[in-house]
Amino acid sequence: MWRRIEVDGCTWEARVIAGGGAGASAADGDGGDVLEFRALDGLRPPRRVSIPIGGLAGMDERALRAAYHRSLPIGGDHYGRPGKRMEDAGAP
Repeated sequence: MWRRIEVDGCTWEARVIAGGGAGASAADGDGGDVLEFRALDGLRPPRRVSIPIGGLAGMDERALRAAYHRSLPIGGDHYGRPGKRMEDAGAP
């Protein structure tokens, strides 16, 4: 059973989807695990954040909430459409 938390009016499952090693580096380049949060209602996009290798096992409720708040939704634009650029985004 995956760990669950209630945040933003929704229940989220937290699980590690990739371990440290080649191809799974952290955003800061040090390597780590990728922690994914999935909404049980299925209406919100998954969120991912990099954590230290084996970090999920040592996380309490407070640390899990902090990781959730650092995580970012994956894929798509602001409206959830993959690859479509928003008109108000401005030039790159």
